[in-house]
Amino acid sequence: MFTAIPHIDDGHGSTEWIINDAYAKAKVLKTPGYPSRPPKPHRPDLHEVRMTPDMGQGVFAKHNIKRGELIFSERPLLVAPNWTSARAKEHYSWYQAQQVQMFEFEKLLSFAVQRMREKERALYMALHNAHTADGTGPLLGIMRTNAFELCDLGMGGPLDYSAVCSLGSRINHRYICSSLPLNFLNNTMI
Repeated sequence: MFTAIPHIDDGHGSTEWIINDAYAKAKVLKTPGYPSRPPKPHRPDLHEVRMTPDMGQGVFAKHNIKRGELIFSERPLLVAPNWTSARAKEHYSWYQAQQVQMFEFEKLLSFAVQRMREKERALYMALHNAHTADGTGPLLGIMRTNAFELCDLGMGGPLDYSAVCSLGSRINHRYICSSLPLNFLNNTMI
């Protein structure tokens, strides 16, 4: 199932969500305060996005930031299951099965990205893809490069979800915890 959340246009963007279990959908829609607008930082000039010499664009602090201070808040562009539930034929090797799964998941992502509003689609497509030489399609490559795992959304295992954000995805993933709480679907707060 595909849906855009929140269902109302409040001027703060929307998230295209590929849902593969009713449990996660019910959990999000029953979250207290859902949907809410992203909170605004008290000082909106705390960060900037700029190019790095070797890793593409990144988010950099422009001023000293106090512990606990809100730097930015955004809704995810895309929320999707961590991997497809497609089953490959038993006679395939592990590598072949992985290629089939990536191909099938790329088709799902293509449909989801085409459903996005033009602005959100452009932001998604502008993100870096570090998986251009391993058989990953371009949309899945962007997701694999930039996604954060969502904590406590699915029921665990293969039903877990990941989110791709515009600004949040430009933070170096190597040095931060990549798991985000359930209220992330309402707003990303860094």
